[in-house]
Amino acid sequence: MVIWNLVRRCNLACMHCYSISADIDFPGELDTAEVLRVMEDLKAFGVPALILSGGEPLLRRDIFTIADRAKALGFYTALSTNGTLIDAPLAQRIRDTGFDYVGISLDGLGATHDRFRRKAGAYASSLAALRLCRDLGVKVGVRFTLTQDNAADLPGLLELMNRDRKSVV
Repeated sequence: MVIWNLVRRCNLACMHCYSISADIDFPGELDTAEVLRVMEDLKAFGVPALILSGGEPLLRRDIFTIADRAKALGFYTALSTNGTLIDAPLAQRIRDTGFDYVGISLDGLGATHDRFRRKAGAYASSLAALRLCRDLGVKVGVRFTLTQDNAADLPGLLELMNRDRKSVV
């Protein structure tokens, strides 16, 4: 499995970000043709699965071109996103692309998540994205980075998922 950070650009500035992302274009990133050539190499080496990540991969204008090619090559294709950009039309596009899985990050409940993501309303947007994708039949899941600063929210997050199993698959 390859977890591929396709882009460093991100619409958030998360406290625990490992990719040193920002909402700017970074020089030296692979263009579409280069990404597609690398995918051919990965397939030739027998890689079975790609997780398209970032930064925020939905900020790449060619993310669906990349995902379509990954699916055509037979990769198990997943999307790792913060979910804040997913509205109903984008959720439909994600479904139509045929992603095998969409992981959306939640770093806690409400204020905890918003504090981690440094954006008021991020929790509501991410949770809405989970539900939009779920309601369209997309296999979705929560991605949770456990730290000492959000560990207290884990039981509540698990309760949320348990209470309405339909809200997160």
